Amino acid sequence: MAEERTLTEFARVINSDRYQYTESDIFIMENTEEREAVFDMYFRSTEDNGFAVVSGIREVVKLIEILNNTSEEEKREYFSKIISEKHLVEYLVKMKFTGDIYAMREGELAYANEPVITIKAPLVQAKILETPLLNIMNLQMAIATKASRVTRAAAPIGVSAFGSRRAHGFDSAVSGTKAAIIGGCSSHSNLVAEYKYGVPSVGTMAHSYIQTFGVGREAEKKAFDAFIKYRRERKANTLILLIDTYNTLKIGIKNAIRAFKDNGIDDNYEGIYGIRIDSGDLAYLSKKCREELDNAGLKRAKIFLTNALNEDLIKSLKQQNACVDIFGVGDAIAVSKSYPCFGGVYKIVEIDKEPVIKLSEDAIKISNPGFKEVYRIYDHKGLAYVDIVTLAREDSDKDRFLSGKTFTTRAELDEYKCSILKEGEYTCKKLTRTYVKAGKTTEEYDKLVDVLNSQKYYLEGLEKLSEERKRLEFPHRYKVNLSSDLRKLKYSLIDKISEELNDEK
Repeated sequence: MAEERTLTEFARVINSDRYQYTESDIFIMENTEEREAVFDMYFRSTEDNGFAVVSGIREVVKLIEILNNTSEEEKREYFSKIISEKHLVEYLVKMKFTGDIYAMREGELAYANEPVITIKAPLVQAKILETPLLNIMNLQMAIATKASRVTRAAAPIGVSAFGSRRAHGFDSAVSGTKAAIIGGCSSHSNLVAEYKYGVPSVGTMAHSYIQTFGVGREAEKKAFDAFIKYRRERKANTLILLIDTYNTLKIGIKNAIRAFKDNGIDDNYEGIYGIRIDSGDLAYLSKKCREELDNAGLKRAKIFLTNALNEDLIKSLKQQNACVDIFGVGDAIAVSKSYPCFGGVYKIVEIDKEPVIKLSEDAIKISNPGFKEVYRIYDHKGLAYVDIVTLAREDSDKDRFLSGKTFTTRAELDEYKCSILKEGEYTCKKLTRTYVKAGKTTEEYDKLVDVLNSQKYYLEGLEKLSEERKRLEFPHRYKVNLSSDLRKLKYSLIDKISEELNDEK
């Protein structure tokens, strides 16, 4: 069994598309497998054309640890069953990751077309990471970004993520819960996520729990009494009763009030107590239940609203002045229901220190060449003003803003759209961090263990965005500019290809 578990873990590394190994076979036959390659992972758009929330870096780096710590015997058992080229099998069996991984940290706000992760490594090492890396990042960034939308719609009311049963499999449920927490959810329901990430899980009760006590008013009351009694004996801090199994207003809320009072729960209770409504007109029912609770002297009782909620329904409930203390959101977050395919891509941008570019009839698909890094510029009010993608090595714009000098940044496609950032009126921060160097993890990787710290970082970043850039509909467009040196490099490569096309004519 131990061997099977190890092999299953290693399968995450080679959870790949066949073509990456077909290409690797050719690279080895051409003796080019050790050429230094640089690949960028980035995305082209989000649901609202605003920002995305970074999540998944920890799991990407974990792939490297798994690859480097798996024995040659275990690797051979896998590769010999799926690859017929013996020389390729021998190379892969002995291969360890010796390159570098640069990335934005988890909880960072990222924008389209700026590198979220950069892999610099020998060609085959970088190539085979494409699918497993995208598999991790597309899932987690979709969910973290959707959680951000939902929690921003709900603010200042908290959101609990409890969509594990709707997630697309075990791994999706666990890592998706982590992403939802980073994206702003105040609580979650997943036990394995608690075990793995150390964030306590919470839960109320299901309708089936109440139904096991029978049908009707007295059966529900017995269910409530038993729940309160035994949860208190086990020192549980939260007592939330689900009140819509039979009838919310004529049975459920009345039973809840009776059960709380019969068991000595009132506003002097040190923990959290209240009700959950999971069906019907949530705005109307919540107001009526609030009246009933207040009239019974249970003014500290919380109201938890659930039932296929998303950011639009939450905004509507708030506009109707629904009485709610926390929203429970399931599949809208767990599968990023309205935008399930995040669309991150993984593109080569440099080979042996020579920049390369991909052209396309669609301008959005033209890649930015070269080994790059990302900086965020903040205005004199401390608000994020522009992101600048620079060359990682020598870059004249980077030299200017890192030394605090006045400099001009221009929009890539419109030379007339420019901003002059004057000395003393801005600050800057490097978003790109080093997580793996020469195959070894750095101290930055250790910081990813604390998921709540990543959530805190996300919330701090959100505070540094203007309100116009945080709105859910048609957010004010945030500037992501290329440095002047990177822009010149990009268009010199485009011009070179254009000249070749013209020569063909």
